[in-house]
Amino acid sequence: MHFFLFLAFVIAVAFVSIAFQNPDPVTLTFIKWDYSGPLAAVLAVPFAAGLLAGICVVFPSWWKRVMSARSLRKRVKELEAELSEAEKSIEVKAPIPEPAPLAEKP
Repeated sequence: MHFFLFLAFVIAVAFVSIAFQNPDPVTLTFIKWDYSGPLAAVLAVPFAAGLLAGICVVFPSWWKRVMSARSLRKRVKELEAELSEAEKSIEVKAPIPEPAPLAEKP
């Protein structure tokens, strides 16, 4: 987790560095559409689109794991409560007898 945060920080620093060092306008042409703007904006849009696409790919499996973990935690609590009740009923019904002393061999 720390590695990914560090990697995100490095990417952000690189992006800000590029933006400040290249304030000149860049023209982007796609079919009949022309966009002229700073290099940072031209780089930020595909970066954000890729980030959003990555989140969309990862989110379903992450959500499935979260929901599975939640249901498993709930099941563990239910089983712990059931075990506690079973232990109480065993203690009330019949106490555990003390073991008989071992006979010494002559």
